[in-house]
Order: sequence, then structure tokens, then C-alpha cells
Amino acid sequence: MKMILVSVVIFYSRNIITPVLTVYFKDALGLSYSQVGYLYSLYLLVMFATDVFTGGIADRYGRRKTLAIGLLLYGLSMALIGAFRNFFVCAPAYALAALGSSFISGTLQAWYFTEVKTRGLERNETKKAYGLLRSINSANSLLIGIITATIVALTGMRSVFYAAAVLNFLGALLAVLLLNENYGDKGKSILSIVREGISFIIHTHILRYLFIADMLFTLPHLHFIYVWQLYFTNVLNLKVETLGLLYSLKSVMGILAGFLILWVGKGKKESHAPLFRVSLSLMLLSYLLFAGMHAKIIGVLALALYSLGETIYFTGYTLLINDVIPNEYRSTIISTRMSASALVGALFYALIGRLVNFSGLVGSFALMIPVFALLGLIYIWVFRMVST
Repeated sequence: MKMILVSVVIFYSRNIITPVLTVYFKDALGLSYSQVGYLYSLYLLVMFATDVFTGGIADRYGRRKTLAIGLLLYGLSMALIGAFRNFFVCAPAYALAALGSSFISGTLQAWYFTEVKTRGLERNETKKAYGLLRSINSANSLLIGIITATIVALTGMRSVFYAAAVLNFLGALLAVLLLNENYGDKGKSILSIVREGISFIIHTHILRYLFIADMLFTLPHLHFIYVWQLYFTNVLNLKVETLGLLYSLKSVMGILAGFLILWVGKGKKESHAPLFRVSLSLMLLSYLLFAGMHAKIIGVLALALYSLGETIYFTGYTLLINDVIPNEYRSTIISTRMSASALVGALFYALIGRLVNFSGLVGSFALMIPVFALLGLIYIWVFRMVST
């Protein structure tokens, strides 16, 4: 329960700004499109440059302390962005947010799975607890838009960033008060932990394939984020106002996925493989529907299938990779994974506009279909290695 409380506070602290972030930068601060783009690029670059080392810090000095530091940094950045309407203040403040994210990204998950191993929980118990947590956060995502809209209506957009700052500070306090401290390898330097963690990735076949799969999945994941709203408004000609309802549908599917995770593979010794079979099949089917059929009801069905599959996939991946990662490098390896995905994401975002211009919105879905087939082959190979 302590973990769930801290996780929920962190979820709100990180996501409450999401519905208004771009609009705030563009309209409230008066930034140009180029300046907004620079801010987002800066964020990804800072995360790429720092994520691995903050993972080493967490393994060396403790995940709870590192998490609290990240939340404090992120909260400070939100307060600065809310207080100053100037690009030259917002840029370093947003870079500070990225640094805070780096401290956070590999720590909470590493803390959780280290605690799981320490307490000797069975795999199905771990899956049940993590699936419940995903469902809770999906349910909270239904409320994020309402809460943010209410704050904006009553006190303006700037107050959303102040609220985010307060929630981050509260999350840091709760982490210190409620979570036990756990470590990776306290006897080595940060650089040694980082070096050995990366070496472990390179020399562990399963981890190499999981990293490749994660970077590969970044392509359809970011593609979907980029195009799904445009698909419904430009291809299916739905009104912009309906996007809020569709976003709620995505959240409902996330809640459903949390419960479906408990059922998929239940009672089987190897309970992760079915999660990947189900999730990749659902996402592949959704992309086939997006690419091949353009009726509104089919589009809604495809959105629901993708959202369901993606949540199951992320949960399965998290459970599987944490089965493989040793505790002494857990934060380092998770952070390295985040860093690699951030780099792939930055490169893909630079190309995705050209991809859509080349193939069209509908055609871009078709271009992503082979990625799911390739992912399926990778996971077949991964689970063959797991079983041997």
C-alpha cells in the first residue's frame, strides 16, 4: 500500500501538466514553435546524457534517496516554469525537469522489484501487484484531464505548474517517510557500477535482445502517439471535441488491461510469454484495422485494441526484464534502457513527419506492421533462451 500511495502521488505530479504543457509554452509564455521544439529536444538530450549515471547513483547511494532528489528537482523546475514567463528561464528549468526525470526514471521500478525479491514473492504475486498498480494509474489518468481543466478554469494555467511542484515535493516527502531504502552495490564507485552494468547488458544474450526489442517497439509506440489524434480528426473527420472521449476510452482499456494481466497465463509456470502473445496480437490487429478499414466504429475498435495491447505489453516487458536484471545493477540497467529509448525516440521524432508526408496517415500505419512481426520473432527467440 505504501508503494501504491507513493506511485499515485508521483503519477499525478508528473502527468498533471501533460494536457496543457505545449499550449502553456506556446500561448501563455508566447514561445515560437521553434522554441517549443527546442525545449522538447533539450529535454530528451538531457535525459539521454544523464539517465545512465543517475541509475548508477541510485545503485550506489540508494533508490529511495535518489527518487526523492529527482522529485525535488522536478518540483523545483515546475515552480520555475510557472513563475517566469521567459524562454531563457524556461529552457534551463525544463532541462532541470529532465534531470529530475533521470533521477526518477530508473529508481521507483528498481526499488519495487528489489523489494519483491527481498520479500520472496512468487512470480504470479508480483504480476498481480504490478497489474493492480497499472490499473490504478490508468484509472487516475481518467481524472487528470478533469483536474487540470478545473485548475485552469479557476486559477489559470500557471497554477497547474505550481500544483505539479507541490505534488512533487509531497512525493519526495512520502518516499522518504514511507519507503524502505534499498541499494545495488554500495561497495563500488558510480563509474564502476555503470561500467559493469553496461558490460552485463552486452554479455547477457537475453538482455541484448530485450534492449533491441525495446528500441524497436519505440517506433510504433511513438508513431501511435504522433498520429492517432490526426487519424481520427483528418481521416475519420471526427470533431476535435471527441478526442477527450477517445482519450478516456484509452484509459478505460488501461484499467481493463490491468485485470486481464491477472488472468493471462494464470497458473502457468512461465507466465510472461502469454502476455507478449496477447499484447503483440492485439496491437498488430489494431494496426491492420487502422491501415485497412476507415469506418468510425472500426477506428474506435482499433484504438481500444491498441490501448489494451500496449498496456499489457509494457507490463510484460517490465516483469520480464526485471527477472533478468541482477539487483546490484538494477537502476543502472533500467536507466540505460531509458537512455537508449530516448535516443531512438529523438531520432524517430525527427523523421516521423517525413514518414507521414511520404505515406500519408493511413499508409504510415501499414509501414509499422512489419515491426510487430519482427518483435514477435524476437520474443519467440527470447523465450526459447529463457526456457533453456
